[in-house]
Amino acid sequence: MSTQSGNLRRGLGFIDLWSVGVGALIGGGIFTVIGPAVAQAGPALFVAFIIAGVVALLSCFSYAELASIWPYEGASYAYSKFAFSPIHKDLGKLIALWCSGLYFLSFAFAAGAVNLGFAGYFNFLFPNLPATLIAPVVSILLTGLLLIGIEATGKVNTVFSIIQVLALLVIAILAIAYNPTGPLEYETFLPSGWTGVFAATALIAFGQMQVEAVLTLGEEAKNPRRNLPLAQLSALITVVILYILTGYGVVSAVDPVELAKSAAPLSLAMDTVLPGIGAVLISIAALTATGTSTIGCLLGSSRMLFAAAREKAVPRLFGKVSKDGTPRNAILLTGLIALITTLMSSYGYAEAISISVGAAVFANWLMMALMNIAVIVVRVTRPELKASFRYPLNIGNIPVLAIIATIACLWILTYVEIFPMMIGISWLLLITLWYFAYSRNRWEYLEAEEIEKLNR
Repeated sequence: MSTQSGNLRRGLGFIDLWSVGVGALIGGGIFTVIGPAVAQAGPALFVAFIIAGVVALLSCFSYAELASIWPYEGASYAYSKFAFSPIHKDLGKLIALWCSGLYFLSFAFAAGAVNLGFAGYFNFLFPNLPATLIAPVVSILLTGLLLIGIEATGKVNTVFSIIQVLALLVIAILAIAYNPTGPLEYETFLPSGWTGVFAATALIAFGQMQVEAVLTLGEEAKNPRRNLPLAQLSALITVVILYILTGYGVVSAVDPVELAKSAAPLSLAMDTVLPGIGAVLISIAALTATGTSTIGCLLGSSRMLFAAAREKAVPRLFGKVSKDGTPRNAILLTGLIALITTLMSSYGYAEAISISVGAAVFANWLMMALMNIAVIVVRVTRPELKASFRYPLNIGNIPVLAIIATIACLWILTYVEIFPMMIGISWLLLITLWYFAYSRNRWEYLEAEEIEKLNR
């Protein structure tokens, strides 16, 4: 068994885990969603960030409670399996495979889009190096970093995360100081009404899709029952505050109509506030942010694949662990898909990747809803389980806010554009077919106690 699963290295402390969460959340969103989101919400952009942040935080409580019970690799894969299996084992395994498959597909594709974003900002600083060359090189280098091991990855990620948090905080403060009451001064605060705000909220999910990234590393974390929930919640709170401040700041600096037209709205805002130097500051923040986002994509996707593979839900080859505690085969496949999507983005298929990212947004809200349902199911079917982190505000043993969060996630799903939604649904159907055609009769179900033994 040791050559195929288990034996992962516990090399990540709280700060490392926090940085994985922050890096994954910031890079995937703030530099890509502001333009489309402000086109929908107008001056009320920061309100959309507040709503998305509150819903994500409420769902985050569900993830945190489940992580404190089952702090295992694969996160929602493990939570779904153990939460829904008491109802029916097939249901638990199928929903687990949904979560694993949706996460893997979403972030392998998303990594390609983010790599191209990194290359674009790198090209701004070094115009002689084309983005079509830089993007695949970055993809290969970051995959190589993950192959070196989790400890080295964690340290690099921590440095990058601290740089981007400080840079974005400075950007937000400068933009707000430029015109403190900016968003409130427009004659029409809600140009598209609340429908526009909620449509922007759905888009903002791209920046919050990786709320689970840190939890996928459960068996590589030190003191996981404490550090995983704490790192996830603190990372999300850090990022939500930065998102709200930045959303308020950019509208303070530049008219929302101009921001919506711009390919680089943050750069436009900073060039208005601080000509010349502002663009360099944005580029530094963007480079570190997109780099850590790709790391988050690759980490989360490879660990989801690993978790499913060690139970033979997908080929066992991807559940093997090297002597230094690294799931190399899972990382290599994830890195290969990310490289292919990076090349597709670089050479004219960006629209196809954009649709896939839209499907990933659908998958994100669906998985958040499932995790909220999962914590309710666990409270009802497994009341004897004592979580070290417990969802706040309960009536009896029922987490009332988890019910509200479930409804909110499903409601926001209705604002996802129809074509990406259909792609997401098609992913679910394909994963379901895979379960019945391949996984169901091969699955070697590991109980929680068996996973604990693997990591002693």
